[in-house]
Amino acid sequence: MNIKSLLLGSAAVLLAATGAKAADAIVIPEPEPVEYVRVCDAYGAGFFYIPGTETCLSISGYVWYQIGASSYDNVNDTFGKVSSADGWDKLTRVRLNFDARSDTEWGTLRAFVRLQATWGYPSDGPVAVDQGYIQLGGLMMGYSESFWADSKNGGPSNYGSYTWDGMYYGYQQRHLVGYRFNGANGFFAAVSLEDDRLGGEGYMPDVVGKIGVAQGWGSVWARAAYDESFDGSIVGGNLNEGGFAGQLGAQINMPNMPGTSVRIIGYYADGDHAYNVGAPSCSPGCITGGAEWNILGALNYQVNPTFGIQLAGQYFSDLYVAGTDVSTGTDAWAAEIGFIWMPVENFEVRTEIHYDDRGEFQGVAGGYDPDGTVSGFLRFTRYF
Repeated sequence: MNIKSLLLGSAAVLLAATGAKAADAIVIPEPEPVEYVRVCDAYGAGFFYIPGTETCLSISGYVWYQIGASSYDNVNDTFGKVSSADGWDKLTRVRLNFDARSDTEWGTLRAFVRLQATWGYPSDGPVAVDQGYIQLGGLMMGYSESFWADSKNGGPSNYGSYTWDGMYYGYQQRHLVGYRFNGANGFFAAVSLEDDRLGGEGYMPDVVGKIGVAQGWGSVWARAAYDESFDGSIVGGNLNEGGFAGQLGAQINMPNMPGTSVRIIGYYADGDHAYNVGAPSCSPGCITGGAEWNILGALNYQVNPTFGIQLAGQYFSDLYVAGTDVSTGTDAWAAEIGFIWMPVENFEVRTEIHYDDRGEFQGVAGGYDPDGTVSGFLRFTRYF
């Protein structure tokens, strides 16, 4: 072997070794798999799977800005003074809902949290947890609207009139344990045991129940409630304990008029307790509470897909002395009108005007408003 052959062979070995190292250096490792957010269509629009789980989550809410006004003259029976409350008030509210759901062998498991803050008199924030509850199938437990106002089933049987304020229907939030049932042919029922913040005696909770039917033509329902902590007047030396309330309601959907319907609800209460829906008052200094019975009638007229008109009237017979079952013989009535315009999706312009009028009640220190009270607002809401 000569020198030339030795050099050529050494060069070939070096090139082969260098090529192997270069090939090793440019090998790119496989990327780790990335799990993208997936749409969950099992519970309607807006839900997505939380990555790495089979739980579906929805985030929703709204922001609204409101300009309101009210006007009334108040007469104090004792001192004969007249005071007035006239002017503008502004409110801004933010609400954020978190709704997590998953399927189990016992039904849908759900957790719901609502955060809310309102800026403007009489509050100015901060953000707080306004509601929180758990559902498993028909079982519900946590802090939310009383089943007297909203059982989360039964459609038109919840709340009062069609407007945002809903007239007088007894809105309140409670700690509760409840069960809701939806059966065939639109049948629905609900019952709840509700906490009155240890306002009563012993361990007895308040009880609310309702039953009804909702179909394409409309709905009918009945509801009853028992306030165990209510103590009325002293009759025959014995204290009347507990208070009862009931309501009957119906909604009729107008044929060939999508979105248009009429609603009528009758209420009864044997005292001014937690399940009395309330009544027009003479603020400040009024001594009257809710009525023995009242009737609410309402109309929702959908003029076109973007504009609607809402009307309601409510009559109250025989107001109680506040916090008792003592009759005053005073009646009252209220009316409202609302206009709702949605020029684009998820943006609403709403205005409502409300009028209250209560009969005069003399003889006990307190106020009355012979001229009635007018209030209203203009609100802009962005839903998401």
